[in-house]
Amino acid sequence: MQKKGPKVGIVANAITVFSLPGKEEVERQYRELFHSFVEKGLVDPDSVFYPERVFSPQEMKKAIEVFIQKMVDVVIVLDSAFPNGNTFLTLANDPYLFNIPLIVTAPQEIVLEKPEWTTNAWCGVIMNNFVAKRIGRYLYPLAGWPEDPWYREELQMLFRVFQTVKELRNDIVGRFGDAPGGFHSASGNQLEYARVFGTRVETIDWTAVMNTYRTGKAKGYSGEVHFSEDEVRVTAERMKDRRVVLVDDEIVIKAAWLYHAFRSLIQANGFTSAAFRCWPEMGEPYIGIAPCFSIGWLLAQGDVWAASCEGDWPTAVAQSLGTLLSGKPSACLDFVNYTGLGPVIQLGHCGVGIGGWMAPNVQPYPGKVDEETKRRIMEGEIAVNDAIAEKSPDRQGGLSIGPAHIGQFAYGVKTGINLIQDEGGHFKMLTFTGESKLRTAKGMLYSASDVEVKNNQKLNELILEHGFSHHLAMAFGDITKELRILCGFYGIEYLSAD
Repeated sequence: MQKKGPKVGIVANAITVFSLPGKEEVERQYRELFHSFVEKGLVDPDSVFYPERVFSPQEMKKAIEVFIQKMVDVVIVLDSAFPNGNTFLTLANDPYLFNIPLIVTAPQEIVLEKPEWTTNAWCGVIMNNFVAKRIGRYLYPLAGWPEDPWYREELQMLFRVFQTVKELRNDIVGRFGDAPGGFHSASGNQLEYARVFGTRVETIDWTAVMNTYRTGKAKGYSGEVHFSEDEVRVTAERMKDRRVVLVDDEIVIKAAWLYHAFRSLIQANGFTSAAFRCWPEMGEPYIGIAPCFSIGWLLAQGDVWAASCEGDWPTAVAQSLGTLLSGKPSACLDFVNYTGLGPVIQLGHCGVGIGGWMAPNVQPYPGKVDEETKRRIMEGEIAVNDAIAEKSPDRQGGLSIGPAHIGQFAYGVKTGINLIQDEGGHFKMLTFTGESKLRTAKGMLYSASDVEVKNNQKLNELILEHGFSHHLAMAFGDITKELRILCGFYGIEYLSAD
């Protein structure tokens, strides 16, 4: 999860004419805003507001040198009046800052003592935007006065977006085994993902997982990590806490052991996210449990930004976007039913629930339940939203394999994120929002978020027309505006079903 805001570089830019009081007023407001953001931790304390208003390209070069030295994550150009166009071009075309997100902002015209053409500042933003488009430089234009609450909220949102850009450049996906045969959408062009997002993929063989599970230690790029039997038992008790437990304690302990094996390998290698070949091998006797609960627990504990199923590391990238933007763990789910059927879209997976992010149970069943209650739950007579159970035998060829974390994710607004490369290698992102409620829940025995969407037919058409995958990331809350901005920065085609 993000712990602090981005490191920001701000510079005021204006020509020497137009109203000096107009320039000074917006610059004053911006300095006050900057200092308040530093105090609140919304931007890195090592951020810099360049002390002088710049006019010429030569003056801008001095500001650029400071920004490069500080290694800023975002640059804000405050057009406090109409600017020198070559001054902006000097910044926008700088090779050391070319991939750094750029915000160009200006206020609306200020009225002083008499109705006068005071600053012409927004006209300057339009001029700067023209330049940025022609040289292929990303720019986010923002109009408004810093004292306005909505402006502050908009800027905070942009900081979340561009901090996500920074974080994702450090993303290392630990791929635990390859995708099962035939899961073609669970693969991608690794170098293209690296070029666009910064993603790197490292593969861990399942023999390493088995060895770590057995020995309690892992060794990787970042050193050695150990775990003990006592730590495993403490984790197992936490896993059962306030959940309906439909499996034997031995199964939960194995899930805790597997979680620590995953976690140790992740920490030993410096992985920020992970993708798991979670079947078919994991049901075999050498472990004898499904990894679902262990995978979800990684997300619940904040050990990773993403933990995707069936080796789908591209969906892990979409999960990471959802997690970083929302500040809440994002899930990897399927479209599990015909999306054109009705307004409630079923999103789910075998049993990768996220502890602490599930809906409350309809009625409390603390701890392990008796066999009759277990039977009634598994046969659908009693609905549960936060339970440790076996995976449905219907999906396991008649076998009963556990543990799975089943139930509905916490009710409320969700954002679906589907990120793919098309046949030409171009990135596309499909987003949609929906709301899950007690009345929308279908009560299936898997991890689910059954959401009511605005236009299920449009969603269905976009999925099929553009060839989106059956996997998607599900984020808590509405982050579609942030995702649209990210797609603009990355040059990704953005499609919305809302």
